[in-house]
Amino acid sequence: MEKEFRNITEIENRARCIRIKAGLTQKEFGEILGISKSYVSDIENGYTGLSIEHINTICNYYNVSFDYILGFSNKVNRNVLKVDKINLKIVGNHLKEIRKELGITQDKLANKLNVSRPLIAHYEKGIRTISTADLKGLCELSGISADWYIGKLSYKLKIKTNKKIKPKEIKKLIKA
Repeated sequence: MEKEFRNITEIENRARCIRIKAGLTQKEFGEILGISKSYVSDIENGYTGLSIEHINTICNYYNVSFDYILGFSNKVNRNVLKVDKINLKIVGNHLKEIRKELGITQDKLANKLNVSRPLIAHYEKGIRTISTADLKGLCELSGISADWYIGKLSYKLKIKTNKKIKPKEIKKLIKA
């Protein structure tokens, strides 16, 4: 839980900075996202997190990338597609592709992300929307852009992550 809270705080701080730079009140920002002022306040104070859909709305409205919001880039990166609605099949296919490239099973990926295997299966089948924390964890694990996973980039873009996985850890993951 601690790791997830830390990730969410970084994301929400970026969203707050975008709101402030745009000169918007929490109420105005909430209207753009389709949520209340108090919900925006809860997000900015770390009581709740931004969903992937909310992040997508922010990215589209303010012309920023998922990678910027998730903290993988300090550049705003305005060269990504606007996606009105996240296509769960695209996300699922991308997740499955990377999982297979890494040579790991759904069980091993679930273990690494600290979620259940059925949840990974649901993500891959496009049944469930990936959580913000799981998307961030997947990007950290794979070193691939969140914008590609979401379908805002047509090519895999390598990202720099704070969390480097050593070859020894990958071998352990494969054996686990």
